[in-house]
Amino acid sequence: MGEQIPGASINVTENEERPETKAESTNNVRRAEEPNNTGDASPDDLVIPPTLVGYFSEDRATPSAFFKVLRKNEVKRFRAADQEAAAKLMTSKDPEAERLWSLMAQPSPPEPVYAWIWGAAQARLKEQFGESFDPQDHDAESIFRSLLREISVALFSEKKEDKKLAENILRIVICWLVEKRSLKTWQVAEQLPLVLFKDLKEATKVAQRAVQKGRPGELRIAAAMAALGDQMVKAAEDERTRERNISNDLRYRLDDANRKIEMLRTDLADAKTIISERDTAIAKLEQTLAAERHHWGHDLTETKAEQKVLLGERLGPLLSDAIDALEIDPPAPGTALRRVKAALSVIEEAKE
Repeated sequence: MGEQIPGASINVTENEERPETKAESTNNVRRAEEPNNTGDASPDDLVIPPTLVGYFSEDRATPSAFFKVLRKNEVKRFRAADQEAAAKLMTSKDPEAERLWSLMAQPSPPEPVYAWIWGAAQARLKEQFGESFDPQDHDAESIFRSLLREISVALFSEKKEDKKLAENILRIVICWLVEKRSLKTWQVAEQLPLVLFKDLKEATKVAQRAVQKGRPGELRIAAAMAALGDQMVKAAEDERTRERNISNDLRYRLDDANRKIEMLRTDLADAKTIISERDTAIAKLEQTLAAERHHWGHDLTETKAEQKVLLGERLGPLLSDAIDALEIDPPAPGTALRRVKAALSVIEEAKE
């Protein structure tokens, strides 16, 4: 290759170091002295360093060859320096995200690749979408709709590079969301037709062509999508049934609440009537009490006047005469007795 790749000449993996044997040293010298025939080698026969930089710096390196090298060297994880160098290298060596997606698309990547790929994908999406991409958002469907809108125009760009980048970014978005945010397949299937097809007629033609004249793989995919559609319909029906049950339950509760409210309103009206009647009775009692107080006050005045007359004009003289009769010399007890008896008679008359 014509340019020097940063970090390509250093070993930045974390496989266990072991002392180099004499035979290995001799082989290394021999390989260094032999002419470079990599131009004629197949991708799987390329000598790839077991590093991310090694993979991205060699254009002909395939994921399978890279995985083979990692397993052979027992790489457990990539060093931080290797990851940083690869991140810078991808800008120039993988502008369309084709090679990054190739690693993500493999069914069983080695442990270090699996551990690294999701962070790398997240960084690539952040670089692509900027503030529109929030990796902390856990609403997978919302993230997918938002990012799909961002790249919808580029998916139909006349520039091959822009279109290819948009397609790979879309694949990375879907793969990352399915793996890390539990995005459902039917949620992807619901959103994609809105962007990939102008109308339902165009989508129907594509589906019909795949079923009628497509390859066995296309036919299998069409059948899978039909099964997914059935699943989506069933899920929608189940959701509709659940919502209907919830609606019926809420309607029953609402009717019951309305009945209780009506009963409470009746009870409240009855209570108001009773309170009004009792207020009227209390007002009458207060009027009666006021009248009785006035009457009692008048009677008390008359009683006091009568007592004054009784004590001052009738009893007073009789008792005074009785005292005088007892104080004269000689006393006249008979006269005093008669005056006391007369006073007692007056008291008895007053009682009646």
